[in-house]
Amino acid sequence: MGLLAAGFVLGQHTAPTDYHLVSEEVLATIDLVKEIDSVQNRELRLSRAVVSPGGHIGLHSHQGDPTIVYLLSGVRTNHHDDGTTEEFGPGQVFAEFGPRVHWVENRGSTPVTFIVANIHRRE
Repeated sequence: MGLLAAGFVLGQHTAPTDYHLVSEEVLATIDLVKEIDSVQNRELRLSRAVVSPGGHIGLHSHQGDPTIVYLLSGVRTNHHDDGTTEEFGPGQVFAEFGPRVHWVENRGSTPVTFIVANIHRRE
């Protein structure tokens, strides 16, 4: 067994240190200096959320909880405190931060699934 393991290690290629045949596009950014006072009691978090048809996320803001959202499926409707609404569909990305208040609903007949990256305050 030791001989086989040693042969495998010896036969491996040197690990690359560059990027090759990779493309990257920044989809959204948030200037964290303007959004959070400290990283103490904070964590970088990546979550998947699903809002079932007829479901909603109640009124809230992202003040101190800057968030980037990537829609995977369904249509997400954001209702803002100024009376405006925005709809986001699969492949769309947007940032939520600052004192703006909103709530979210799924008006459709299929689940709304999205990925959320945020600087979350631990309770």
